[in-house]
Amino acid sequence: EVKIALNKKFKKGLKTAVTKKNKITIKKLKSKKTYYLKVCAFNKKADGTKVKGKYSSVVKVRVK
Repeated sequence: EVKIALNKKFKKGLKTAVTKKNKITIKKLKSKKTYYLKVCAFNKKADGTKVKGKYSSVVKVRVK
């Protein structure tokens, strides 16, 4: 699970993307803006509930 926001406190979260791969491409981000991302691994149980790990440290990315 990848969370994307415009500030590092994630108060204005933009997107949450879920992938099973180690790599993800996020489209439709505006140029010359700074985004903050953090990643969390999770596992789904048989009853459908999620067991989440801790979020990674926040990464700052500036779109060209």
